Amino acid sequence: MTDATRRRGPGSRAGGTHPTRLELLDAATDLAQHAGLDALTVAAITEAAGHAKGTFYVHFADRTEVVVELHRQFHDALFASIERESAALPAGPERTQARICGFLDGCRARPAVRAMLLEARSLPAIVTLVEQRNAQAAAALARDLHAAVPHPRETARLLVSATIEVALQELSAGRRLPRLRAALLEFVPGLGTAPRPSPDPTRNRARERR
Repeated sequence: MTDATRRRGPGSRAGGTHPTRLELLDAATDLAQHAGLDALTVAAITEAAGHAKGTFYVHFADRTEVVVELHRQFHDALFASIERESAALPAGPERTQARICGFLDGCRARPAVRAMLLEARSLPAIVTLVEQRNAQAAAALARDLHAAVPHPRETARLLVSATIEVALQELSAGRRLPRLRAALLEFVPGLGTAPRPSPDPTRNRARERR
């Protein structure tokens, strides 16, 4: 493989939507979902996609660029979906709630991809992307909370961190965690708190007898 071939980079000649590039990305996604990030080698990707190893370097410089592209695709699609679902709502706490729930539901819709991307957070390039995405999400929430709190940017950053934690908990549990989601939404200013369950009268009587 010559240096000239390697310098072509991701899609520089063939284009970002070239069918072969998309086939390589699909193969990489499938490998990572079923065998983890360690299985994501250039040889494994090209074999799974049915292409020669040299073809890989027409579209990507290395394995890291594949992971970066998978991260970008996942979050581009997720953020676009959140925008579509919340577009009709006016800025405010209700739209903040819609954005948070949209993120959690989007992560639950593709848990294997989300898990793979979380596994990739040790890569410096992914760390940078995570920071950029978190800042993007916080900026959107801050606009919604501008009239609700004295420090919308700081509040938004805290909500983003808490939302990511809930997403991680749901990923680990393999299911939605309604109580944890309800607790998270209680932190949204102006949204109000969920009604607390009525105390168990039998428990209270037991206490009185002690």
